Amino acid sequence: MREEWEASWYRERLADPSLVAAAVAVVVDGISYLAVPVGGERRGGYIPVREPTAAMLLRQALDGLRGFPSVRVRWSFHLDACDVVEWGDYPPDTDCDAERGRFYGYSEQSIARFTKEREA
Repeated sequence: MREEWEASWYRERLADPSLVAAAVAVVVDGISYLAVPVGGERRGGYIPVREPTAAMLLRQALDGLRGFPSVRVRWSFHLDACDVVEWGDYPPDTDCDAERGRFYGYSEQSIARFTKEREA
């Protein structure tokens, strides 16, 4: 099941894996999306979505739920890129993987592993 795979992925990477217990699975057009709320060090979250209608439905489903403040859609200007449903604070305007990782609440070990893999 996709939700359990995603939940496991987040539990392994978040500085506060207990946030996964408050995550919400939203099904849009037969596709399940796992949305992890903000909390602790996690200041924002996002889900990339291919279809504009799915983005709007996902935004509506999360709007008003505890842990999902300021739900919004960031529309892509490129046909080959996904739109993104975001919540929480606005992400930092930086290319620094470590800074972005901390914003999304990932552990220092996960950030180090990710940056090491990107450099390889």
